[in-house]
Amino acid sequence: MGSVIHLTQTGRKPSIKSPTTGRPIVPAYRGLTLNSEQCYRISFGLMYRVPVYESCMRRFSGFTMVEMLFVIVIIGIGMAIAVPSFQGMLERNRLAAQANDLSMAINLARSEASKLGKVLSLQAADGIVGNEFGAGYCIVIGSPGDCDSPTQVLRRFPALQGSGTLAGVDVDSVKNAGNWEFPRTSIAFNSLGGLNEGGQFRYLDLCLQGQLGRRIVINMMGRPKIWKEAEPGDPIPSVQPSC
Repeated sequence: MGSVIHLTQTGRKPSIKSPTTGRPIVPAYRGLTLNSEQCYRISFGLMYRVPVYESCMRRFSGFTMVEMLFVIVIIGIGMAIAVPSFQGMLERNRLAAQANDLSMAINLARSEASKLGKVLSLQAADGIVGNEFGAGYCIVIGSPGDCDSPTQVLRRFPALQGSGTLAGVDVDSVKNAGNWEFPRTSIAFNSLGGLNEGGQFRYLDLCLQGQLGRRIVINMMGRPKIWKEAEPGDPIPSVQPSC
C-alpha cells in the first residue's frame, strides 16, 4: 500500500531513503524543503505528512545500547552475589546428607547383625589414612570384613562426592573411651546390635573445607549420634569434630 519515510534533514532538500532497501527515492520530491523532523507516507505516487507518534515512531522502537549494558551489569552483579551463596548451600546440604547416610548405614548394620545372629562390620572399602571411609564402605559379614567379597557383602555405599573426608578418630577420654588403633577401617557389631569393640566407643569425623564438620559417635549400644561443629563464637560442645 505505501512506505513510511523518516526525513531528518532540516532546511534542505531532503534525501529520502527507502526503509527496506536504504536506497534514495529522489525523482518526485526534489523540491520539498523541511523545517523540522517529520514523517511522511508515500502512497500511489503521493507523499503526505502523518503524525510522528502514529507509525513513524513504531518503526524505531526498541532498547538502546546503554539500556542493554545497564541490564547486563545488573544481572552480573546479582550473579556474583548469588552464585557463592548457592554453592555454599549445596555443600551444606551435601554434608548433611552424607552424615545421614552414614547414620543409616550404622543402623542397618546393627539390624542385620541382630537378625542374622552374627558379627557384622561396617568396613571401609579403601583404608586411606585420614580418609578411611571416604572412598566408600560396605556392610559385610565378619570382623574385619572384605568389601570385595562377592558372598559376604550385604550392602555397599559409594564414595563421598566432592572433596569431603570421612575418617576414623582415636579419642582417649575417661567418660567416652574411644581408643582406636590403626588401621581404623572396620567397626564391628555383635549379634545383639551393639558394638563389638572391646568396650570402646567409635568416632568418625566428616569434614569439608569451608563448612562446619560433623562428628559421628557410636556408643556401646551401637547407636549413632551426629554432632555438628560449633559456629564461630558459640560455646564449644563436649563433642567436637577435628576438621
